Amino acid sequence: MADEVDDDEVAAAAHGPRECMPCRGTGKVISSLGGEQNTVTCPWCGGGGERQSDVDAQAKWLDGAGGATAA
Repeated sequence: MADEVDDDEVAAAAHGPRECMPCRGTGKVISSLGGEQNTVTCPWCGGGGERQSDVDAQAKWLDGAGGATAA
């Protein structure tokens, strides 16, 4: 059949690069941190627009290194 798809092709497509969902592939997100909305580089894809499976964009906030300064 012409509509048959090779299982290896399906697996490769499923595990290949995908569009970053938080920024919808634009590489930018809107942050409201600090009370104002600002366009910033997407922390999940680093601005590339493709999902990076080894990135935990929220990890820096958990260890206190999220750019906050001590008073």
